[in-house]
Amino acid sequence: MRKISLLLYITACLLIVSCKKGNTSNEDKEPPVTTSYEPNTTVYGSNNYVKFIVGDLKSPIILASPHDGTIIPNNWPERDHPDAVTVRDLYVSALTTEIANALYAKTGLRPHVIINDVARSRMEPNRSLEEAYHKTEAANQLWREYHAFLKGAHDMVQKNVGKGLFLDMHGHGHSIHRVEVGYIVSKANLNGTDATLNGLATTSSIYHLSTISAYPFSQLIRGDYAFGTLLENEGIRAVPSKQDPKPNADDYFNGGYCTLTYGSKNGGTVSAIQLETHGPDLRNNPTERKASGAKIANAIIKYMQNHYGLFLGK
Repeated sequence: MRKISLLLYITACLLIVSCKKGNTSNEDKEPPVTTSYEPNTTVYGSNNYVKFIVGDLKSPIILASPHDGTIIPNNWPERDHPDAVTVRDLYVSALTTEIANALYAKTGLRPHVIINDVARSRMEPNRSLEEAYHKTEAANQLWREYHAFLKGAHDMVQKNVGKGLFLDMHGHGHSIHRVEVGYIVSKANLNGTDATLNGLATTSSIYHLSTISAYPFSQLIRGDYAFGTLLENEGIRAVPSKQDPKPNADDYFNGGYCTLTYGSKNGGTVSAIQLETHGPDLRNNPTERKASGAKIANAIIKYMQNHYGLFLGK
């Protein structure tokens, strides 16, 4: 797979558009985005700190790992705002790579993969720029490059496939070892009735999926073919799911800025799910990551078959 610098690629294409955001500052609305990327290349941002491993033209899947970076660039001060979270999502990039490899082996299509290699203590991709609390303009620029890649992948899927799925990969340290599947639906609403959930499709990151699926929204969250249920069927505990339908009073992440921004809540045909993965028995060593990557890939394939009519026969 060829390697390309983002800045050189932008210059070569001579095509720049603005990245659409939600309710954010003006500075937040203008990361440079090329209109297209060449399939099966790797495009790098400044200093190779972020990268976009461009998948196949017909791939409907986007994977991203924002919080597993370890690089601390010289002269980049630590994000020391009281609200700045700086903990690393250990081994999530490696798990993301295993999922991507398994998807390619099982479907023949390489997914699009975006990875940030800078420590979260210096750059935060999963917040709006105004809430990232960066201490240097270089970190702001890296944020823009990361989001240029996400927007580029999002646009490729919409243009070349018509619909797709973005999985934002994270790690948690909560006491219950299970994957927390986030749809931008609050814990309080997940703890409610199916009737309550069925009225919330428009507020979720899988809104577009809810408009094309044969299942009511509550079943997309915790029914037979919900993503969490498919993970459970592969032997990976998950909430919400048919087997574990409600987080109740337990710790639970329902999705962050990237899931909200690049999902279909505010339009478009790419839906998004945040996967908060646990460490033990899932991603803490290479053997676990390889096995878990294959299981998560299986769940993705079954999800796309059941709800999108894609990967049929796989």
